[in-house]
Amino acid sequence: MDLEKGLFKNTILMYGAEEYLTDWAVRSLKNLFVDPASETMDFLVMDGRESSPAEIVSSCEIFPVLSNKRVVIIKDFTALKSPRETGGNDQTGSDPLVDYIAEPNKSTVAVFTNPEIDGRNRIVKALKKHGGIYNFESLSERELRSFAEKRFREAGVKIGKRQTAMLVGSTGYLNKESDYKLYNFENDLKKLIAYANEGVVTEEAIGELIDGDDDSFIFDLIDGISGNDKSKALETLYGRMKKNSYEGVSIVLAIASQVELMYEIKEFMSRNDGFSNPYAISSHMKVHKFRVEKAMRYASSYSLEKLRLMLLEIYRAYTYTVTGIMNARTALEVFIAGI
Repeated sequence: MDLEKGLFKNTILMYGAEEYLTDWAVRSLKNLFVDPASETMDFLVMDGRESSPAEIVSSCEIFPVLSNKRVVIIKDFTALKSPRETGGNDQTGSDPLVDYIAEPNKSTVAVFTNPEIDGRNRIVKALKKHGGIYNFESLSERELRSFAEKRFREAGVKIGKRQTAMLVGSTGYLNKESDYKLYNFENDLKKLIAYANEGVVTEEAIGELIDGDDDSFIFDLIDGISGNDKSKALETLYGRMKKNSYEGVSIVLAIASQVELMYEIKEFMSRNDGFSNPYAISSHMKVHKFRVEKAMRYASSYSLEKLRLMLLEIYRAYTYTVTGIMNARTALEVFIAGI
């Protein structure tokens, strides 16, 4: 971050899906500028969903008590993602805030955060022109490996390159549709560090401790189906829906996504032109190798025709659910029973 070089703006925009990185940047600003003795006065977090431009400006114009800078965080400032800002609760709209961003209080660092922004927004345009901008998107595979290796190194725990790759692939972090983020990843790293056998992370530990994203649940459910154990599949389904009875549609979509992946992989496995190994499939599909390997094990239990049938049935379950013909639980029970 530019702060490490002593470079910063008095108005800063932080956006992107990785809340972990945004929170880290905010902590860095706080540690750099705010005196702990006057933190209650010199560090302020405002609710960006409720605060008006005038209220934000008023808070930013206050001078610090003991700190080098006063830090004001406008968290989840939803006005940033609208093409035409709403102006919050202030009838005068965003003009006061736009004017402030152009000429901010030099004794205050104002940070505006929201996962999504719209470049047509007047406030966003002002921040891009006059302030500092940081896009905290998901990490790349290389960055995620470095993140894990650093945490293990700091904890005095060893992990091999293959095990690191397995860990990254098992989490589902690199899946575009995954809700698994860095906060989840950090918690999983803590588990592995706590249970490291003689200070070494093994593949067995990764397999046992890392739940990852929806892949694990889906494969547990498919385990029951492929083993012709419908009771196991239903038990898996009921256990998941007991935790959250409102995520039925997302479960249907997750199953559909996984079966689609298995179907595509099965097609590759049936070829004789060099595209049937995990490395080639992973490279061609842009899906992590360990996820491909896991899906291959399950896809091998089915014919292409059977996987096609599963796809048709899960699509039918989705249609029943969204049209109200059946609730999600019943539609999924019908799907399991029919496979």
